[in-house]
Amino acid sequence: MVCRPTAWGSIVRGITIALALLALAAGISACGGTQGDAVSSVATTPTAPTGPRGRQKPSDPNKSCDAQGINRTQLLEGACTEGGVQYVVGNHASVVRLRTLAVAIVGISVSGVAGTSENGATPTREAFLRVQLQVQNRDKVPRRFDFGQTMIGIGPSNYLESIEVERRVHPESIAKVNGGLVGPGETLRGDVIFDITEADYQIIQRDGRFFIWNFGERASLTISRRTGQLGQIRLYA
Repeated sequence: MVCRPTAWGSIVRGITIALALLALAAGISACGGTQGDAVSSVATTPTAPTGPRGRQKPSDPNKSCDAQGINRTQLLEGACTEGGVQYVVGNHASVVRLRTLAVAIVGISVSGVAGTSENGATPTREAFLRVQLQVQNRDKVPRRFDFGQTMIGIGPSNYLESIEVERRVHPESIAKVNGGLVGPGETLRGDVIFDITEADYQIIQRDGRFFIWNFGERASLTISRRTGQLGQIRLYA
């Protein structure tokens, strides 16, 4: 869905990541079920946003993350540098603004199947994690949200998108909605999909991070000084 400029405060703020292990197992076993061409999802229980209260001091992208309290202990938000990489960090109910885009997570669900029984896909690992995004183009020219522009980190593991699944069986992939095109100031809404293990899903709300790159850049498992500006949304706060 391509939208005209909106007030970001109206974005749905709840992120649904608290899921009982029993419900997860039920979702994984339901490989024969379908919900149209979309990824079939297991309902989750909304969790209340946590993290810093009140106003924060402006952050400095050239200062370290720890020095500014932008870490998992103090849960402050903003721009900082760690290991030579400039991060823009937000909690799960926040909007993260990079140079060319602004992004918010509007929902998360898990499933054991993508697509339909006739044209579907099952995970290589144990479950598909579907992250629903709303992305705004902050640039002055039209831009394209491409496959492979995001990554998810869970504990010590990082996962790139399941691009083949997104391309082949999931019409709500954000890179397929309107061809991924989004005009200046406009917003685009759609999904990215990751193939994860059950063990990782159990710890996602304790140690999950969502990473996003600027338009025209591609996610990489290796985050280094060459990465450039990188957005991060904490899934545990």
